[in-house]
Amino acid sequence: MGALGRCGKGACDFAQAVGIPEEKIIRWDMAETKEGGPFPRILQSEIFVNCIYLNQPIPPFFTPAMLDEERKMSVIVDVSCDTTNPHNPIPVYSVNTTFDKAVVEVVTKNSLPLDVCSIDHLPTLLPRESSEAFSRDLLPTIIDLERRDQSAVWGGAEALFHGKVKSMKAL
Repeated sequence: MGALGRCGKGACDFAQAVGIPEEKIIRWDMAETKEGGPFPRILQSEIFVNCIYLNQPIPPFFTPAMLDEERKMSVIVDVSCDTTNPHNPIPVYSVNTTFDKAVVEVVTKNSLPLDVCSIDHLPTLLPRESSEAFSRDLLPTIIDLERRDQSAVWGGAEALFHGKVKSMKAL
């Protein structure tokens, strides 16, 4: 899920690199999910990788009750890690995992085990790639600092700062 974003593209590239055949990689993004979930088809994938950017409420991709039904899915990799978001589209677990304990088991009535990997700092496994991507995104904003009076980002940040200072003085 989120196959067109940076993390989603990386997940698809990784799947190909480790030998998963292209026809087994389901590249869903916003167009495929615009009608809203739940999506029973997800449960027929052996591994589900969630890489969405959640910026508004959306229906869940699947529900806890659906996990009790016939499914092939035995691993969820939740790169998005929206466990504390009330609109989490994967409402079947509630903890982030760590490098030391990378998965947590989801208890279901199904005989097929289900493990979730939800390491909220997963990009740190690839420090060079994540640093280069972050730098690429940040650099134009840093360069724009020289023209902050004409910059929407810096001008907006400065206006917000002065507005907060003004509201503090009113207290």
